[in-house]
Amino acid sequence: MKKLKILEYAFYLLELRDRSIGEMEEKFRRKEFDPKEIAETMKFLIDKNFLDDEKFAANFVRFKKSIKPVGKYYLQQKLVAKKIPKEIIEKTLAENIDEASEIAELADRWLTKNTKVPKEKIYQKLTRHLLSRGFEWEKVREVIAEKL
Repeated sequence: MKKLKILEYAFYLLELRDRSIGEMEEKFRRKEFDPKEIAETMKFLIDKNFLDDEKFAANFVRFKKSIKPVGKYYLQQKLVAKKIPKEIIEKTLAENIDEASEIAELADRWLTKNTKVPKEKIYQKLTRHLLSRGFEWEKVREVIAEKL
């Protein structure tokens, strides 16, 4: 009866949104399920493709980028918080990120929106804005050098 309860809880969580393997294990531990039951349930969920960290990471990156342009560091931090293994994070970010074009697009948007910023402050404010979105310093510097 207890095994059914943990599986019902797993499906309830997955119904709300996708979860990573690490997130799901953490949820089970917090509910104080038996470690043996957790292992059996996790094996079942992974074998039946209810949990897949690579698919989760790719979908997560795609979703975050559809909301607003964000950089590699921002996404890396969020994926670590979701308990995704480092190798999967690196692979996913390498496949799904073209920072230069995103930085250029975001810089153009910022420049058209902030026309009243004094010329001497543009570089500093635009740089700060782009870095706060999690973009790499080197790429931000290159794009801004082209724009200004």
